[in-house]
This record gives sequence, C-alpha cells and structure tokens, in this order.
Amino acid sequence: MYKLSPSLLLLVATLGLSACGGSSDSVTIIDPPEPPRPTEAPDINQATAFDGPLLKAGESDVSRFIRNGIFSATLSGVNRESLDGSPSPVSDQSAFSQGFSTTNTQEQGVDEADRVEYDGNLMFLATYPQWFDEDQSAKIRVLQRNEDFSLTELTQLDVSEDRSNVDGLYLSNDRLAVLASDYPFYTLIDIAIEPWAEPEGKVLLKVFDTSDANSIEVVNDIEIEGWLMSSRRIQNNVYLATTYVPSVDGLEPGDSSAEVKLQNYLKILDTPMSAIMPRISVNGVEQNMNSPEDCFIPAQAEENDGFAQIITVTRINLEQNDDIQSMCMSAYAFMLYMSEQNIYLASNIDQQTGFHKIALEDLSYQAFGAVPGQIGWRGNPNFRVDEEQDLFRVLSTDYTERDPVHQLSVLRQDGADLNIVAQLPNDDLPEAIGKPGEDVYAVRFLGDKGYVVTFEQIDPLYVIDFSVGDAPFIAGSLEIPGFSSYLHPMENGYLLGIGQQVSIQDLPGTGEEPLLPPVTEGMKVSLFDVRDPSAPLEIASIVKEQAYTPVEFEYKALAVLNTEGRYQFALPMEEWGISLEEEENPAETSLWGSRNSLLLLESDTSSDEIDLIEVDQLVAQPEANHYIYAGNDRSIIHGQHVYYINGNQVWHALWQQENELDGPY
Repeated sequence: MYKLSPSLLLLVATLGLSACGGSSDSVTIIDPPEPPRPTEAPDINQATAFDGPLLKAGESDVSRFIRNGIFSATLSGVNRESLDGSPSPVSDQSAFSQGFSTTNTQEQGVDEADRVEYDGNLMFLATYPQWFDEDQSAKIRVLQRNEDFSLTELTQLDVSEDRSNVDGLYLSNDRLAVLASDYPFYTLIDIAIEPWAEPEGKVLLKVFDTSDANSIEVVNDIEIEGWLMSSRRIQNNVYLATTYVPSVDGLEPGDSSAEVKLQNYLKILDTPMSAIMPRISVNGVEQNMNSPEDCFIPAQAEENDGFAQIITVTRINLEQNDDIQSMCMSAYAFMLYMSEQNIYLASNIDQQTGFHKIALEDLSYQAFGAVPGQIGWRGNPNFRVDEEQDLFRVLSTDYTERDPVHQLSVLRQDGADLNIVAQLPNDDLPEAIGKPGEDVYAVRFLGDKGYVVTFEQIDPLYVIDFSVGDAPFIAGSLEIPGFSSYLHPMENGYLLGIGQQVSIQDLPGTGEEPLLPPVTEGMKVSLFDVRDPSAPLEIASIVKEQAYTPVEFEYKALAVLNTEGRYQFALPMEEWGISLEEEENPAETSLWGSRNSLLLLESDTSSDEIDLIEVDQLVAQPEANHYIYAGNDRSIIHGQHVYYINGNQVWHALWQQENELDGPY
C-alpha cells in the first residue's frame, strides 16, 4: 500500500478546494511546514567499524549517517597532522610472447600502475622530484627505441603544474593513463578525521592518445575529490578506489558547550548533500559522483550512528571518454585486492579483519565477511589474500598473545555473507603455521598451492595444499637461514624467493630460546624446488653482503622475462658501506657511502640441471653525484637487452657478462 507524502496530500487538498470554488484560474500551492529545528544537539555514537554487510538504505538514512559522522568527528578534536598518511602495496606475469618484460603484478590479467610503461618501441617514464631539481612539476618522459636499442627522447608530457607526484602509469593499446594526486589517504581508520579542515586533495587521471608518437594529445582529463587508495587495470578499464572526508565550513571542533555543539549540528544540517558528496570533473564539467540514495552504509547502523569517510570505486574506460561508472559506501577500508572478477576492500574491526566484496561486472556490492586477527603490516599485505574460483583465501595473524598466531581462512559467498568454510590449524590438523615467536614475512597463493614464509631466527617455508579448495592442509616445510620477503612463481614447479640472509653462527637449536636478535648480512635470492610439496628444497642461492633490494617490499621493482621456461630477472640493489675514493687523491682520502646497481640473474626451468646464475651487476654513473633512492629504480628486459632506470635517467646494456653501459638517456 502506497502512502502519499504530506506535501502531496496538501497539494490534493488545495486542488480540491480550488475546484469547489469553480472560478480559480490558477492553483495556489502552500508549502508544508518545515519540521521543527532541533533545540539541542543529539547524542551521536562514536564512529565504529560494523561487523556486517552494507546496504542501500535510501537517501534520508544515508544523509543522516554521513552527517552524524561529520558531527561525531567535531567532538574529538583530532588534528589531521597526527594521522598516518602513508599508503598503505598467480601465475607467471612474464610477457614472453611480446619479447619484453611488463609490470610485475600480483594477479594475471590485472595490471598495476608503476612509474614506467613500455610497448617495445616507446618508453614512458614518470619523473619524480629530486631535492636538487628546480622544476618539481609532474612530467612524463617519452623515449623512442632506436634500432640499436639506444633511446631518443621525443618529448615530455606535462601532467599538472600544481602536482609533483605521479602515482603511476597504465598503457593500453594507444592510451596512456597517468595517475597523480595531492595527498595519500589515511589508513588509521579508528581515528576520527577533521571535517572542518581544508578540503581534501584531488586524484587526477589524465589520458593521452599515443597513436602518433610525435603528436601525443590529451583526450580525457578527470579529477576526483579525495585521496587515492589504490588502482588496477583490466583491458581498457581502469578501476580507482578513492577515499573522501566531507568538509563543512564554520565548524568549531573539540568538546565544547551545548550551544556550540548545537551550532555545529545545525550548520551540518543546513549543508546540502550535494556539497557533502565527492565530486568528479571530466574535461572541466563538474558534478557529484553519486547521489546519497545510491550509496551503501552498514546494515547494522542505527539512528545515532554515523561515519563521514566515503569510499568510491570508479571504473573509467580509457577508449570511451563518457563511459564512467562509480559506486560509493560509507565504511572503513585500508587495503584493496582485486581479481579478474571482484574487488575486496579490507578493514580492521577490533581483533578481526573484515572484507567488503564488490563485483567488477556492474560494481554491485556483494557481501561481507571477517576473519580473526589482522593481515599485518609487513611486506605486501595484499598478498595475504587471494580469490580462486568461488573461494576467498586469507592468511591472518592474532597479535594479542605473547607470540603471534597465524591462521588460514577459506571463505565462500552465501547471499550477503562471506562465510568461513575451512581454517588452518583446526582440531583435525593442529599443526601451527610458524613456530613460536615467528612472524609472517611473505605469502603467495598460486592456484591449488599456497606458500608462507615465517621468520624469527631461521626461515621456514610452508607449502599449503588446496587441491580440495575448502579442505587445505600443510603439505610440507623447509627450514633455512634467512628469510624471503617476496615469492615469485616460476614454471615447472619452481619458486624464487627474495629477502635477506642472516648470520648462520650461533643459531639456536630446535626449541631453544634465541640468545640475540638475528643479524642480517645482506640480500639473498633463493631458488626453491617445490615440485614435491611434501619436501620443498632450496637448490641455489645468491647472497650480496651489505645490500638490499627494493623488491623485498615493492614487487613492481622486479623485472621478469620468461621465454619458454628460461627466466631472466633484473632487480635493483643498494649496497652500503661502499668505499668511494676521491679521484683527485685516492691514496689519502676514502669516503663510505651507498651504491645503486641492477643485478641480472637467469634460470632455465626446462633444464635437467637447473641453477640460479648471476649474469652481471650493472652500476650506473649518474651525471650528478647525488644520492638516489633505490626504491624508485626500475628496469625493462627486451630480449638480450636491458634498460636500467636509475633516478630519472635510463641506461642500456646487453644481457651478457662484463657489460659496458651506454647512456644516460
């Protein structure tokens, strides 16, 4: 049964009276009386994470929930500067059919943004500001490969005059997408964010047509209010997850008098939702990204609950400028994982980690589920989650006890719920993942196998069997000195581990307490034979003393080319304690510093006697003698050639021993 609204009832009554008079040429519509203004501010609950799914609750409920969240934040008086602004970052990803390496990603078919893109002929390199540079604006260098594999710079693309940071590039056919932003997003979701502060930054997505390398033009210029949480690309579609906290002018924060609280509350009520919701600008045309009635809020939210942060997931077609779709939710989230079918947003809820599932097909909200513990901070937490067919797999850790407790959970969607259908350890399989005191350093899910590295003094590598997806078990383990922070899959049952070696002297025996913290000795690359899951083996390793590689914490720094099972690896490396002798008087003066280089390794998994071979170590000689952080170094392997990106310059070498670099370009 439908009910007429008060305004419509009043209109009907007015029309009836006018008709009875019989002589009126016009209809007088009397506006219904406004609801009484509040005389005191309501008691709003402190913002909290809800352990349950989201739903579309209608415009009034969504508006109340977001406004309540803004008002709740005014009571805390938290300073924006006290919040953490750090961002939060399969089968083989090598593009052997193309003959050159591409961005190293977590999931096959799901591209991730990085500072360099290459199509075999053109290289696009995002420059980053350096303290000795005068020009701090964001730019993209466009370099063309010549027949001898040298490079020629064709042009530099201006991204934005008021932005110095490029978050990453995507290259799809003849479209180059450039992501840039002002600020990172906040990850400490349990601290209120000031809604009275200056408006948040904007995320820029600028799309260039690169079909004519000599005349590259902007074809789409998009700005989204908020911060960039993460992004991915599948074919021609780029997916952005952005966070936004509304700003209301004139609010007085902090615990204050009832009169000030009421004034704050009334100002929030008087602010239209069109001024509260995040906006998007496409080629200068601005509008709201979503209406309140299209947003999701916690199904468990009551009248006095609220949270101001809005998460928007947006799909942008790089080839069709007007094909943009988005959905929004008012919820907590700090990490994104994306498969070829779904997006999962992770949030901390007390001593649990919750996940909101969104379908890529139509950006529809699907389900919510939670697992005990946290997915941690070490390494790349997104590798702790994975989707395989209809199962969602999560490795979480409970840090509330003396020693961390690690648990594997397998979830399956049932309606709006992600239900746990299996866990390890359990009553039937009580073997722990990791020994007492060991934390998780690396995780990789690969089809029906999972690999977990835990570490305190030695490196146990666990192999988990998912041949029956909802009945996993630990198939085997291996203990070696050191630890791997990143695991890379290889064909024919092999696995590459990249991390640190530790001193093998005075290691405790089984069950003994360690006497001293482990001492890292340098970068370690290990080749594991995991063909027999019950007996994994380390068959080769390379150690570089007093060195680390950014691949340990940023997997996109690794370049990989797989040619029918023959692997080429290039990984940047930074060594410390290097003796840098003065050229003028080397006999008398010696300086100690760091050195950047690119390590070239190869391994043939099709060989009967597989090994891990060091081909060369490329040391660039920058024109300026300034420190360059190795974490931004990248490389590209193209057949028997390699490009080494050190700082904002590019060097070229052959894939051979005793190289001579040419460049910089």
